[in-house]
Amino acid sequence: MVMPGGAAQLLEMLERSGESERGTTGVVPAPRRPQHRRERTAAGSDADVLVLPETGAARVAGPPAPQRLAGLVTEPVLEPVAGHLAGPFAAAPPSTTTAAATTTTTTTTTAVMRGQRIRVLALVAAAGLVAAAWSGVSTRLADRVPDGTTVAGVAIGGLDRTEAVTLLARMLEPRLTQPLEVRLDAPLAQGRTTAIDPAVADLRLDAAATVSRAIGPVGLPTTLWHQLSGRGAVEPVLRGDPADLASAVERAAVALDVPPTEGSISFASGAPVVVPPVEGAALDRDAAADLVRRAWLAGPGEAGGERPLALPATSAAPHVSADALAEALRTQAAPAVAGPLTVVVGERSVVLPPAAVVPALSVGADADGLRLHVDGAALAAAVATADPSTLTPAQDARLDTSGAVPVVVPAVPGAEPDPQALAASAAEALVASGDERTARVATRAVEPALTTEALTAMGITTLLGQVVSPLTADPARTQDVTVAARALDGAVLAQGQSLDVGARLGEPSAEAGWVPAVVVVDGRATSTLSAGTTQVASAVHAAAYAAGLQVDARTAPESWNPRDPVGLDAVVEPDAPLQLSEVAGPGAVLRVEVVDGALRVQVWGPAGRTVTLSTSPATDVRTAPQLSDPSPRCVPQPGMDGFTATVTRTITPQGGQPATDDLVTTYAPRAAITCTAAAVGGLPPSLD
Repeated sequence: MVMPGGAAQLLEMLERSGESERGTTGVVPAPRRPQHRRERTAAGSDADVLVLPETGAARVAGPPAPQRLAGLVTEPVLEPVAGHLAGPFAAAPPSTTTAAATTTTTTTTTAVMRGQRIRVLALVAAAGLVAAAWSGVSTRLADRVPDGTTVAGVAIGGLDRTEAVTLLARMLEPRLTQPLEVRLDAPLAQGRTTAIDPAVADLRLDAAATVSRAIGPVGLPTTLWHQLSGRGAVEPVLRGDPADLASAVERAAVALDVPPTEGSISFASGAPVVVPPVEGAALDRDAAADLVRRAWLAGPGEAGGERPLALPATSAAPHVSADALAEALRTQAAPAVAGPLTVVVGERSVVLPPAAVVPALSVGADADGLRLHVDGAALAAAVATADPSTLTPAQDARLDTSGAVPVVVPAVPGAEPDPQALAASAAEALVASGDERTARVATRAVEPALTTEALTAMGITTLLGQVVSPLTADPARTQDVTVAARALDGAVLAQGQSLDVGARLGEPSAEAGWVPAVVVVDGRATSTLSAGTTQVASAVHAAAYAAGLQVDARTAPESWNPRDPVGLDAVVEPDAPLQLSEVAGPGAVLRVEVVDGALRVQVWGPAGRTVTLSTSPATDVRTAPQLSDPSPRCVPQPGMDGFTATVTRTITPQGGQPATDDLVTTYAPRAAITCTAAAVGGLPPSLD
């Protein structure tokens, strides 16, 4: 029979161990068997006789008839056989039957016991040989990794303990410093991946314990079997705080979890419709942590070796069931739009059709379940639209500069339906029917944003800065400038408060009063809603700079327009804000108006500081190029040289030291465009 290499080695070791034991103790001979024959006894009868080889004693094999003495049955009597007695029994008189039998029985028993002891000793000796051989083999293999052993794809079979520990540390420890790419094993999470941070997970390889696991405990049959047949893949031993690993998995869950889509009731079409909920998918935190620990070091082709590693998921149920939504639709949403709603504000009564109420409605979950919610502010706006007399807007305090000295015009409080009270009353009325579909609410006072006391406390008495910029003859452009001026007029800058000019202007729209106007861009006429905003921004910046306000953000136009103050112009665009603030005085007020065909910007504030401006001659002058354009769409454009201008400002507070700052602006040259096609009549458009 052909044996595996490991089995052959074991048998060879067993044989060597057995030879060693025999050399020390000697060979134990096997006991000889008793001889059986038939002979005639002294009484003249035939009997079967056993002759013991150790003593020569004879024993009657067949039992004689029992003898009765005083009612007792005696044991069978052994008689000596002539010529077969040895030792001290040879001199005994053969005529004494009982003594001979007793002697024969004793001798026979002693011989049998001696044979049994010899057999026991032989078995013990053999067991000792096997144990010694087993111990020797186990000890010799205690530091050897079984053939075929791998750990995370690293082969360590056949290496001794030290070599295996060194190899595992060198090959596997760097893997634990690399992020582990993972994904959520759920159809809803397709494409969602993230990486687990090794610094947070803080897993560490115990290479020594891993090798000990691969070798196995010394002396166990399974350990010897692995040494003979090979081991295969062994899971590495990783150390770390479970709380750290749980924290790393939780961070991954933030990126991997697919939250459920809560169902809702939509009023988008005017009629309430249930939008059903959709289950989500969530990372199974505990199972994921266990898999991450087992698979972080897994190599390609091994279980858990795929990247990104698929982590187990569980379903994430929505908080509100589809049945609950259907019930809310039947009992709340549908009745809410079943008819008009009457709103009584003070003495005024307003009837709102369902279409006017719907924008203020929604259905959401709270501690008591699904509820119909009413946006009080939106419903109040609907009431004010239907009947403006139900709402009185508050009026801020303002500065009247039409006379010789500025005058504070007092603020006026407003009145409006209480939004919270209106929402609560309407929520009850909307699920009622008939005359009960009436919401009653009182008005509340609305305080102005700028009170009379606040504006008066600023002590605004002095015109600090002013710019007057002529407008073009284009009425559309003048309209847009007027809309912008109204949006900025009256802006108040309290001390430390910033004014964002673009945010205050808002997005130009037809609803806000802006109209399309034509401007010239690179020799072409272009229609825009924001014509004139650069002129407005430039005038505001120049007046604020002259008044000593702080300029927090400003972007100059690409080239200079002679209409605007040199070195002090500005643009207002989404990515180019104009921001101003008052840091020195208690406050300032901005007045922006269109007066007598010109834009006038004034900055008013308290007296007490002097501001002077000086502009240096142009430097770094670059000549404007001359271009001819044969296109019928050509619009003539005057050229403008590029240059750099520096404006120096000196601010001297009352009783304080002057402070100086420079504002440097560099303009690019603007090409002069000459149109060679036939001229088209009409007003020439503005550059802005």
